[in-house]
Order: sequence, then structure tokens, then C-alpha cells
Amino acid sequence: MKTRKYFIFAGLLCALMACKKQETMLFEGEERVSFFIGEYDVDSTSYTFAFDPVTKERDTLYLKMRIQGRKHNRPRTIKIQPGVGTTAVLGQDFLLPEVVLPADSVTVNYPLILINTPKMETQALRIVAEVAASDDFLPGGTGQAIGGTKAINSYKIWVSNKPERPVYWDDVESDFGPFSATRIRFMISVLGVSDFSYDTIGAYGTFTYPVILRNALVKYEAANGPLIDEFGQRVTF
Repeated sequence: MKTRKYFIFAGLLCALMACKKQETMLFEGEERVSFFIGEYDVDSTSYTFAFDPVTKERDTLYLKMRIQGRKHNRPRTIKIQPGVGTTAVLGQDFLLPEVVLPADSVTVNYPLILINTPKMETQALRIVAEVAASDDFLPGGTGQAIGGTKAINSYKIWVSNKPERPVYWDDVESDFGPFSATRIRFMISVLGVSDFSYDTIGAYGTFTYPVILRNALVKYEAANGPLIDEFGQRVTF
């Protein structure tokens, strides 16, 4: 009886190892790449040219990408294409360049190029950046979790030239106050930056920028009186 149980166990173990080997070989044979975001982040963002300190004809958003597979000792190409739901026009409103993942690398920042076109003054355009198959990679599997991040195969960007509320503002409202175009334009004029997301300004910015803004506002009000926003509210920091 014991001998029979042994052979049954051994057979199951061999079958499991064979399946595992097959899965590993399949994984190794399909090199994939995807975007990745924080575990609790959303797969979209917004950008407006309206808050740039200096008028720009174009700007670049960098999207984080990661391979799902092994490193190689040679460069490999990554391609991105417009996905379903894109309302912006490729080649006119934005560019999706082919990029190279350097040898022995697992991550790269993909440069999505935004072009400031007249239509953006009256409407927000949507870009769906979607991983496309290249000579080196297939689109990756979504939902793969690594170190507090997750993989996604498409990322949505709303781009305009209107003074719209940034999607990250909920995260910084406790530091800078409720959003208004007047408030953020004052912040830009004082600090010389237009992106106040935590990823950009970090802990240093969240602690020091409000102090700098309060001091600047005191000087402004001494010369001009209270700063009132488009909602009739006094701007404070």
C-alpha cells in the first residue's frame, strides 16, 4: 500500500514539474513589455499647456515601462500605438516615437510628445497610449504586481490648453489649498514650475513650497491687496 502511494505521489510530482517547465519555457519564449503604475494609482492623467510659465509648442510626458521577461545584452525596440478612444490626431497633436530599451535594462521612460495645437484651447483631447508588438516585444500581461506597482498595457492622457484642474490636485490640496486657475498661476509665477504632483516635487516641495508661497503672497498683498480667484475666494497658503 505504501509503495502504491509512493508511485502516485511521484507521478503527480513529475507531472507538476513538467507543467512548470512548460510554463517557464513559454514565458521565456514570449518577451513582453508594459507600462507600470503604483498599486493604487489610476491609469490616466491630464496635461494642459495653459499653466506653463513660458508658452511651449510641445512638451514630453514620460511614461514608465518595464519588461516581463529576462534582460538581454543587446538593445531592444519598443513600439506604442494609439488605442481605442483616442480623439487626438497622431502626427498633429502628439507623437509616439519608437524607443530603444538599453542593453541589460528592465525599465525605460517612454517619451510621449504632446504638440500644442489651436484646437486644444477649446477642447481636451484624449490620447490612449497602447503597447504594440515590435520585433522584440509583445504587449505584456496586465495586473502583474511587483514592489507596490502593477502592469497595464494602455495609459490615457487628456491634453488641452485650458486652465483645467490637474488630476493630482486631490493629493496636494492639503498643502496648497483648493484649486483655482488664479491660485496655480500665482504658484507658477513664484516657483517657476507648473507640475505640483508629489512625484515631481517630492517631500521637499510639499514642505518648502507653501512657505515660499506664503511669503510671496504677503509681498503681493502689500502691493496689490488680496488675491481673489475666479470663484470670488481669497487665495491663501
